[in-house]
Amino acid sequence: MVGSDPPGPVRVVDGNALAGMLAGALAVDATSLPLTCGHCGARFVLAQTVVEREPASALVRCRSCTHTLLTLAEEPDGLVVRMGTMELRFPR
Repeated sequence: MVGSDPPGPVRVVDGNALAGMLAGALAVDATSLPLTCGHCGARFVLAQTVVEREPASALVRCRSCTHTLLTLAEEPDGLVVRMGTMELRFPR
């Protein structure tokens, strides 16, 4: 849990250390995920966004300012989710 560790030196480890933290986070109904727009600060759940949908992709926009929040693309090897400069790949 963030903030529960006693003060001390930061441990630098590889990404495997995130497995437990992400396991529960990725096993939820995504439409109920709370979001905050980095552009205007509006808060809402994913289900309340504006989505421009095509057969193999989606562009997710803020309902308040229309700023692009994320994009999703179905590719042959899985789903790609892009948020800003970050790209997450969920293999099939």
